[in-house]
Amino acid sequence: MDIENFIVIGGGLSGLSVAHYLKKRGMNTIIVEKDREVGGFYKYDEYPVNNVRGRDLISQFAIDDIMCNVAAFGYDKDGVWVASREGSRKIPGTVIAANGFREKTALELGIYGFRPSGVFYLYSAWELINKGYSIGDKVIIYGFNHYSISLASKLSKTCEKVVVTYTSGSLIHSLEENADMGVEVLKGRVTKILGSERVSSVMIDGRELKADTLILAELSPWNQLGVENIVGNAAMILEDPMKIVEASRIIAESLIEGGDPIEVLCDVPHIPRKVSKRVPRIILGVGVGVKLRVNGERIVVDEPYPIVELPSNSRVTIEVL
Repeated sequence: MDIENFIVIGGGLSGLSVAHYLKKRGMNTIIVEKDREVGGFYKYDEYPVNNVRGRDLISQFAIDDIMCNVAAFGYDKDGVWVASREGSRKIPGTVIAANGFREKTALELGIYGFRPSGVFYLYSAWELINKGYSIGDKVIIYGFNHYSISLASKLSKTCEKVVVTYTSGSLIHSLEENADMGVEVLKGRVTKILGSERVSSVMIDGRELKADTLILAELSPWNQLGVENIVGNAAMILEDPMKIVEASRIIAESLIEGGDPIEVLCDVPHIPRKVSKRVPRIILGVGVGVKLRVNGERIVVDEPYPIVELPSNSRVTIEVL
């Protein structure tokens, strides 16, 4: 393959690692990052997954070609439009979206009631806490995943009370980890926020909990420009930083190697979306113990986010049994 220009939207762990693997193979690659510096969530993440801390990985994938304070606002098959203080322009090349997750809104989650101060999205709360600000004393976090438990681990050191409430669990963390930090866990759905000027309490399945802060931490992938090539949390929620890195490696190899595609018929989240016959690997968003059928072959998942080798067929069906 000839040297090609790649533009990666987002300088978090997935963006840095996919750019690293592309440059390692000699590809011209640049990262477009809307913030003042790269790293995203994992820049401050100290909560380990299998003894690996996301913060430590960020420094391993540092590259030179980064445009900070630059926002991507348009995309087509020839490149991406970006805006900065100098104005707007188009950067030609193959675009990869690595802009991460978004938090589900209160409306999406079916949360009604008042709209007082003290309601934060996870990433906003994360940024404030890591800059030394206090966001409250009695905090409820709605959502149980690596990102919310990492935030809870920091809040537990400074807040009077931290409660994690959830409707679905994490693929990599146990509920007992919260208890070890002194964080309470409550299964249930947040339905209503009470309070006039500041949050005073939150209704969870008919039960009222006193609180001054609610953090919305139910997450969805985010690919707002509709980019064809997507990696990391822009494609599916990945809680394991090492699997984010591995997904970036697979995407980079697939883009470089090219080849005929494999059509993957799958009813669970997976990455990459486009699979090359030359790189027939896929990461599935399922946990330990899940039983799958891959083109008729039964397998039992023995690790979260398993990497599955696909047969070199034109079409592969993956079913959850």
